[in-house]
Amino acid sequence: MKKTLLSLAIIFMAITSVNSQTVWNLGGDEALNATSPSFPTSTGIGTGDGTAGNPAFPVMINGLGITGLSTNANMGAVNASAKTFGSYSFVNRFQFNGAGYTGAAAGDVTPLVNMPTQRFLTFNVSGNSTVYMIGITGSSSSERKIFVTDGTNYVGSVTFPAASALSDGTINYTGGATTLYVFCNASCNLALLSATNVVASSVPNVLSDKGITFNGSEITNTKGFEVEVYNALGKRITSSTSSIPTNNFQKGMYIVRIADTSAVLKIMI
Repeated sequence: MKKTLLSLAIIFMAITSVNSQTVWNLGGDEALNATSPSFPTSTGIGTGDGTAGNPAFPVMINGLGITGLSTNANMGAVNASAKTFGSYSFVNRFQFNGAGYTGAAAGDVTPLVNMPTQRFLTFNVSGNSTVYMIGITGSSSSERKIFVTDGTNYVGSVTFPAASALSDGTINYTGGATTLYVFCNASCNLALLSATNVVASSVPNVLSDKGITFNGSEITNTKGFEVEVYNALGKRITSSTSSIPTNNFQKGMYIVRIADTSAVLKIMI
């Protein structure tokens, strides 16, 4: 037991690296391909079934999680859209290709739900965070909003006006360590996203090929492995050979692993 606690403590130390500011240049010439050549930048994240060319959700790129349902396979498509904004010069755009939750409408001023169910981005922060974004509506004739939540509470929104030009906005999160969710009320596109106090993971998700992923509300276990979940103190809080709902978990960092192995998945709730 002491050996397990020590191993988990080392893992937690390894995966926690706080940056003052993290920038995801989603519209840059080498935006996502340069750091993750397997990411299908032309068509989206695929079906998310874990097969070749269709990575299981969430796709993680430099600490940015990209999630979509199998019916939202074009979420995260990156394609040509040359635009400038201030000193920035973008050649591409990152497309949400739809809303982050069912029943959404372009007129939603605040989200109908705080936990998105489709087409969303996630990243972990250690505490207070300033989130900045440059983007554009998915329809030049219709205003769109992009929301930020912590999965439970609404944090704020940025409005992309009905226009063919890029615009920007800032949202301030105040609170403890959490996962922030970014999603739209209808189709919209991003050129740049940044946030302060992002917690970057240096331990990759080495369990996705085992059918074990985290979708924001459940640890999926599609192949029946014995999966254990440990809290930040190294205490095992649950284990199961099926998927594990996390709705009742306290907010914080957890380690998911297959029993008696060193393969782990870090999640933030």
